[in-house]
Amino acid sequence: MTSIFSVRLKFAACGLALMTALTVVSRPVTAQAVADAETFFASLESLSAAQREAKLFEGAKKEGSVVWYTTDGPQPTQQILRAFSKKYPGVKTEFIRGKSREIADRITSEARANRHLFDLAKTSTETYDMYPPNVFASYKSPTKSEIPAAMQGDKWASVFTFVRVMGYNTKLVKSEDLPKSWDDLLDPKWKGKILFDESSLPEVGVLYARWGKDRTAAYVEKLGASGNLQIRTGRTTLSQMLSAGEAPIAVTVYPYDIENLRTKGAPVDWALLDQNPGLLQPTSISRRAAHPHAAALLFDYLLSKEGQEVYAAMGRTPSNPNASVKNEREKAAVQDPRVAFDEMGVGGAPLEETTKLLDEKILRRSFQR
Repeated sequence: MTSIFSVRLKFAACGLALMTALTVVSRPVTAQAVADAETFFASLESLSAAQREAKLFEGAKKEGSVVWYTTDGPQPTQQILRAFSKKYPGVKTEFIRGKSREIADRITSEARANRHLFDLAKTSTETYDMYPPNVFASYKSPTKSEIPAAMQGDKWASVFTFVRVMGYNTKLVKSEDLPKSWDDLLDPKWKGKILFDESSLPEVGVLYARWGKDRTAAYVEKLGASGNLQIRTGRTTLSQMLSAGEAPIAVTVYPYDIENLRTKGAPVDWALLDQNPGLLQPTSISRRAAHPHAAALLFDYLLSKEGQEVYAAMGRTPSNPNASVKNEREKAAVQDPRVAFDEMGVGGAPLEETTKLLDEKILRRSFQR
């Protein structure tokens, strides 16, 4: 367990209600995991798309259910699963939701105990290398082939992409007075006025990758000591607090949350800083999936034009270029040079060092204040 988790527990003790455990939305059914799902998946490659779908659907109905571990929130997960169930009736969908490191810890613990309870997992690129070797299956499918090469790997494909941005309350701050850079966030005028999610490792990672170790360490030290941050958990919660006027700005929110609030008349908007993290959403199938037919069927649906447009309707930017996009503004942000995609891991910011910076220089210091 990383040291950041202990800091979360301390925040929770102070009544800040941090999520430190997985949200169990439904209980996975007990089933016998297959010895190696890759053998079954390889047998599908000779089938036509129609034959493949028919075989998977029939098998999925016999298996009865599919279990998905996901980092996405309950509402969007339920929405995409309802659409899947409407297309493929008779396959019960179950999911467990958690933060990316919580999902990684859970799957790792289950693998060590030889308990294979999940069929699919939507993880994150910054934690992908934390998983045990061979826990995920290599899988090829017609819908995966439609995803750009930069958004997939042998054992994963990104179901959508998004950026994290600065949100602001339009009644409390004018657009011309907004911070334009991370350095601007150090201004004393923002004392206690900046909402900041405690799980903001990609933000630190982008700074590290683009600025280097020394500049990032010095900056994070100043930001943590500034007293400008209000540390909270949950980006949807941050957006709602912003809408309620509890702070003028929040630097680690999702555009789709802000856009959803704007459609309801909330006085909020969003803008890019000089450095912003873009994130892929890698989804993989368990190599020991108890429901391999249902797992492959759901995976294929999530990446299909039909499934991708369900995500697009929720404000996500789909990975499949054939899907229509609801939010053209966010699509443009994905292409903006101020956005850097997945600067964690090999070739980018080292996970251990960036975690330590976030933990010790911002979270722990905020708790001690």
